[in-house]
Amino acid sequence: MKASIIIPSYNASERLYLNLTALNCQSYEGHDVEVVVIDNGSSDNTMEMVEGFKLKYPVKIVRIDKNKGIAYGRNEGILNSEGEILIFHDSDMIASKDFIRHHLDAHNKPDTVVCGLFWKRIFTYYYKNFSDYQVLNFEKIREKLGLQRLSLYWDGYPLINEELIKNEGLLPYSFDLDFDFINDLKEIIRQFGRDFTDYYLPWRFCITNNLSVERQKVIDVGMFDSNIVRYGYEDYDLGVRLYKSGCRFVMADHILSFHQEHPANYRSDDLVVNINFMCDKYNNIYFIDVPLVCISDNLHLNSADLNGIVKDIYQLITNTDYHDILQLFLNVLQVIRRRLFSPLEDNGKEVFLSIINRLDYYVKKILKIENKEGVNYFIKGLSILFKHAFNLDFERLLEVNR
Repeated sequence: MKASIIIPSYNASERLYLNLTALNCQSYEGHDVEVVVIDNGSSDNTMEMVEGFKLKYPVKIVRIDKNKGIAYGRNEGILNSEGEILIFHDSDMIASKDFIRHHLDAHNKPDTVVCGLFWKRIFTYYYKNFSDYQVLNFEKIREKLGLQRLSLYWDGYPLINEELIKNEGLLPYSFDLDFDFINDLKEIIRQFGRDFTDYYLPWRFCITNNLSVERQKVIDVGMFDSNIVRYGYEDYDLGVRLYKSGCRFVMADHILSFHQEHPANYRSDDLVVNINFMCDKYNNIYFIDVPLVCISDNLHLNSADLNGIVKDIYQLITNTDYHDILQLFLNVLQVIRRRLFSPLEDNGKEVFLSIINRLDYYVKKILKIENKEGVNYFIKGLSILFKHAFNLDFERLLEVNR
């Protein structure tokens, strides 16, 4: 089997139906692709709909009685799949007609993670529980296309017909997700190219609603972490491990899939829970980039500085003599993280006292590293951490001792 399309679904029968409709319109005509649908504890008619749907590719349906999170659901799909390539494609996505063919063509080299375009949005149904942001975007699209005004009390009202999917007519109805982190990723692509040349954080593009990777690589790195049950970060977590294992990431933004807008299924504290989990899990100098990315917004680090710091970290980590300085960086980083996202856990006093007792040593060693290795981004980053964590002007200390 060449490829398995992994589709987890939870109470999204109507959106999953449009997803499967789009797969029936694929230009890829081979018989070596399967679709694995995971009914992740749904209470709607997902099972009946999928069982009655006539798909052009072989279908496997995995039923999970109780939802244990999307990571667990995807893992069940992986374990029940047979394809050499896994194409991750969520239930609320609508693939363009060349979606499968382009994903398979992009795997012309081993150990490749193919990141399709993941920021296109479309309204296929109107739900009364849309957020204010979603309503605003809907009104923009409605006015742009001259659509009828809808009652805000209508729920699950269909906005498109199947012919638009079959005729590749969705693009005029779509829009780009307009968040700072998406704009940041677009700028990274413009700066470093689609092969991410000299970019050291490509796992930030591991968004599993439109992504493909070799099945064996996913298994080798431990699949998704089913301990992540809150919304988000399970794909970043997999991406970190794939990248650290030697995978190359490519941005394939010609592989288009539309995300169907629907009411949010996350809780207000999901971000805090996930950041704390990731920073605890990767509390190791070989994974400093993970907690650094998690709190980079709070540190006001732009993409260039963030990438420069991580590049310097990769340079320093090859020399064990610098590991104590990398541990210092990580320790201060974790103090800031706990203060921001887990304030009852630790106030940083113990770390501060240990640093003060060795401050002269750290200043001299960092000046030595600066003279020998350069790593200006790293030193600037460490100074920023000291300022945030302890209001200590470390940059001034370095300047006085130069």
